[in-house]
Amino acid sequence: MGGLYLALSCLQGRPMRQAFDTLAALGVGVQLTPGNEPTPGFAQHVAASGIPTRTHHGFVFERRAGKVWSDEGACLAASDSVHPPRHDSPAASHFARWLEANAQAKVLETMYPGYCLGAGAALEQALSLAVPLAVDVSHLFIQRTAGVLTEGTLRRVLDSPNVVEVHVSQNDGRHDSHRPLRRDSFELGWARERLSSGLPVIYEAYLHLLSDDARRAQLELVRQALA
Repeated sequence: MGGLYLALSCLQGRPMRQAFDTLAALGVGVQLTPGNEPTPGFAQHVAASGIPTRTHHGFVFERRAGKVWSDEGACLAASDSVHPPRHDSPAASHFARWLEANAQAKVLETMYPGYCLGAGAALEQALSLAVPLAVDVSHLFIQRTAGVLTEGTLRRVLDSPNVVEVHVSQNDGRHDSHRPLRRDSFELGWARERLSSGLPVIYEAYLHLLSDDARRAQLELVRQALA
């Protein structure tokens, strides 16, 4: 389902139900992500809310996070989209083979150095295999700043018909810090275009210290029509 979503991780660490209700009150969908404290009855609460939801990576209702990749390289998560393995995990040595055999099986997020799909060469392979992608533009910014993503590969990723989900936040190009957006945030205009075309766009910046008015202003930055 398309539209604008707030990641539950925008209020990372808070009880699931409290974070969900706070974010849902802003009038958008919620992407259920790992990292919040489990709340009894949360699955039933979400189902009864009528709020559009998506699931991401190792989200499970009963724990802060579930395992996404087995040591043998199998994807264990049923979420709508997942991170590929970290390079230092046992699953990473199996990932290329898994990808060849399961190219369309799972929506994979574009990452940054230290992860599979964290550099341009790996993204080119994913493009060649028509892997459905969750494009995190802040991660692509880190790749470009690190010098592992060419402009040509960046444009091919952004132009790919296999982009099925978009993630937005702000960082300094060195760390995935999930800062609030600015008007000049990397490829924010592209994300707006994808939102208007019907793709789900996930806002992922941390909102703990922002007022409700500031949170709504952040959402308006994503919704704005292109100048």
